[in-house]
Amino acid sequence: MTIGELEAALDMPRANIRFYEQEGFIHPRRGANNYRDYTEEDADTLRKVKLLRQLGLSLEEIRQAQRGERPLAALLGEQEAALARRRAELDWAGQVCRAMREDGVEFATLDAHRYLSRLDRPADQPGFFDLRADAAPTVSHPWRRYFARGLDYSLCSFLWMVVCLFLFRWFPENNWGVRLLNAYAAYGILLAAEPLLLCTWGYTPGKWIFGLAVRNRDGGKLTWGRALSRTWGVFARGEGYGIPIYVLWRNYKCWRRCRDGEPEDWEEDTSYTMKDESGLRIGGFAAARAALFGLSLLLALQATLMPLHRGPLTPEEYAANVNDWCRRLDVCSGERMNGAGEWEEDTAPGRSAVCWPGEGGPTHRLTVNGAGEVTGVRIEVERTGEEVLFGSTTQQSLAAAAFAAAQPGWNGVSWWSSGVLQAVGSRPFDSYTLQAGAVTVTQMVSWEGYQDVGGWLLAEDGVPEEELYCRTEFTMTLQT
Repeated sequence: MTIGELEAALDMPRANIRFYEQEGFIHPRRGANNYRDYTEEDADTLRKVKLLRQLGLSLEEIRQAQRGERPLAALLGEQEAALARRRAELDWAGQVCRAMREDGVEFATLDAHRYLSRLDRPADQPGFFDLRADAAPTVSHPWRRYFARGLDYSLCSFLWMVVCLFLFRWFPENNWGVRLLNAYAAYGILLAAEPLLLCTWGYTPGKWIFGLAVRNRDGGKLTWGRALSRTWGVFARGEGYGIPIYVLWRNYKCWRRCRDGEPEDWEEDTSYTMKDESGLRIGGFAAARAALFGLSLLLALQATLMPLHRGPLTPEEYAANVNDWCRRLDVCSGERMNGAGEWEEDTAPGRSAVCWPGEGGPTHRLTVNGAGEVTGVRIEVERTGEEVLFGSTTQQSLAAAAFAAAQPGWNGVSWWSSGVLQAVGSRPFDSYTLQAGAVTVTQMVSWEGYQDVGGWLLAEDGVPEEELYCRTEFTMTLQT
């Protein structure tokens, strides 16, 4: 029979059934699906254990009787004598209660010494046993456990974000498939990290904040193998293997069991305890989540706004920065920049660069010092005979992000707050000079036969095509 059928037949919570199994009273078989198969003999043994525990016999005494080490009749005789002593003590305490009630005592005027003297010995022997004591320690605080695991999962998601942004330079789109991939990557990190933490430190960050401890039955730390089995059990039965929708159902089932004080499936041979219920732990959790959010934001800005190569750049590193930005922004037409600052056909799938409106991307003319380091960038574009010119600033923005942002002293936050990139990207036909740290950014724009209409140049009425002219010169110079 299944554990559910056994639970109904014996009117015994499954937490007790599993506890007695762990104590060695029963030995159910395992079926093909790894579920336990209990026999009538198991049920009969548990009935005996239930009866004897209700009579007050200890687990060790019942175990001795089961093994034939001591006669059951002798154990019952000892328990009968103990119950008689206990009954006498309770009768005596009852008499004192009756006397106090008849005396009409009040708390404010109670003469405790008078009545204590009548209790010639305290009733310090244990009374009848409650079966709820026969269960592995567990924590019936589902929300604390849920948030503790949620914090651990968020930390693993954060580590995966760092790997994606800084190691792979991958900036994924926020779609369903990518979210699922990220979720399983975080689960993978959790499956590797949590067992290691439990067998060495004894906690995970989330459990430590909430004062939750996972230990073996002897109070020691779990072995790595047991910790791995436990973590995998949480992933499989607690998180439903991360399968969308199903995970919600598994979370609900586990929440109900935890609420009812029943140990989860993965806690059969471990103890789960909570140090205290201090409200400060809630504050610690909130602070940890806020810190994690802030750090995630800072690192995202750093990875998103900072170029691939930083510091003094070689021409090849400058070109790599430009191409990296083009790949990430997906603003390309089949070209990529080479070490000379020229655009050439991109032969690698998915690697290309944006083109200036016209016949191709303008060359980025690089100034290189004697050490082979880029100290300046110049982009020149002349356009004639076009009635409408769109104010594209993509090339200027690429150059600024690849060169100016690469100089020492910038980080993601300071570069964004400087407003340099925003200014360069929003002024296609303006002449200006900006200072970006040690880099001077200058743009000179001149045109004839056009009028500026909100980021567009439109030919004026009556101006012949051969007289339409626009020239842009964008330069960046490193001040040494």
